[in-house]
Amino acid sequence: IQAAYDYANFKAQSELENVTLRADHERKSAYLAKLEIDLEVARENEDRTLVIRDDAQINLDSAVEDLEIKRQFYAQELARITEDLAVMEEVINIFQSRVANMQDVLSKRIDQYQDGQQLGGISSQAGDLQKQWGGRLNEVSRA
Repeated sequence: IQAAYDYANFKAQSELENVTLRADHERKSAYLAKLEIDLEVARENEDRTLVIRDDAQINLDSAVEDLEIKRQFYAQELARITEDLAVMEEVINIFQSRVANMQDVLSKRIDQYQDGQQLGGISSQAGDLQKQWGGRLNEVSRA
């Protein structure tokens, strides 16, 4: 009798354990299915992320290349402008020296005209010229 009772008890516990194991198996199977779906979604996300990263790298490389082209153009233009500036400074210096020479020549001529050495009746016009142009020539030569 004890053996039958132990067997019945064992069988009841075994069936209870089977129910618990089946529930645990179903729960773990559902979790496995969820993990499989999550893995598939993660792989899709990874693929999209890799595509985005590759596109970003292409855009970055393009921007760096464009920036390098602009840097080279800037350096060329800076060199050209610097050269043009040197030429312009030389032209300004030549112009200023010629204006200064013209001022000296005109001042001498005006003085001669005022003294009446070359033209007797034009001394008043020469004085007007000196008044009109003398100040302007002085301003230009100072600049």
